[in-house]
Amino acid sequence: MKIVPKSMAEAADASSAQGTAFRELRHLLVAACLLAIALYFVIGLLVDVAVSTLSVEKEGRVFAAIDWSIGKEDDPRLKRAQKILDKLASDAEVARLDYRLALISSEEMNAYAFPGGTIGVTADLLESLTDDVALAFVLAHELGHFHHRDHLRGLGRAVGVGIAYGVLFGGQMGNDTISSGFRFVLGRGYSRGQEEDADRFGIELVYRVYGELEGVDELFRLIEIDDDLPNWAYMFSTHPQPRARIKALQVHAETLE
Repeated sequence: MKIVPKSMAEAADASSAQGTAFRELRHLLVAACLLAIALYFVIGLLVDVAVSTLSVEKEGRVFAAIDWSIGKEDDPRLKRAQKILDKLASDAEVARLDYRLALISSEEMNAYAFPGGTIGVTADLLESLTDDVALAFVLAHELGHFHHRDHLRGLGRAVGVGIAYGVLFGGQMGNDTISSGFRFVLGRGYSRGQEEDADRFGIELVYRVYGELEGVDELFRLIEIDDDLPNWAYMFSTHPQPRARIKALQVHAETLE
């Protein structure tokens, strides 16, 4: 077999074609990223407008038919927590929804606000927070998200992005969209500002209902013990550092007592 070397001109043409293809691919990726960013902000704006027009009463009716529960609601561990939630929900500042608890099987200490008034709590959370005031603050924090409508904004963005993705790239928009929203609630991270606002709402609510604040930071102290993230990592986290949240709670508590 005879090998015929390419001329310098032919080699240059091939290299130029590869360079052009690479530039076109790079421009395509940049355009796709810009489109995705613009789409996210447009969806966010539309969701904010939609949430502002959806009253609490309508929220209750719209989501009443959706079963957000993931565990047994008649679990004995929920009875104490439900009593605390009912006590907090009687406060005038709390959004008027039919609040109920659902037990979530998880090894994390966490709680989640679902549209319509359901608050999911993990078994580990209920078992770890034995003090009523400590558990009350966690539930009051979630009521803060309901108060600020954070749960609807987050869910709306997740569903909106899912629909946009289905339209642009194909796929089913029915159950897939709902399940993506459901997964968002379980894996969601509110913005740092939303978390701080919910903390302030929670501590103020607990103080009005219980008249004391001893133990409101218990959850964050327990999280801090197991926290292995370096301080710099919280620059990229939606949640403030547990130690910072404890300090913020202490400072805000001083203005209330």
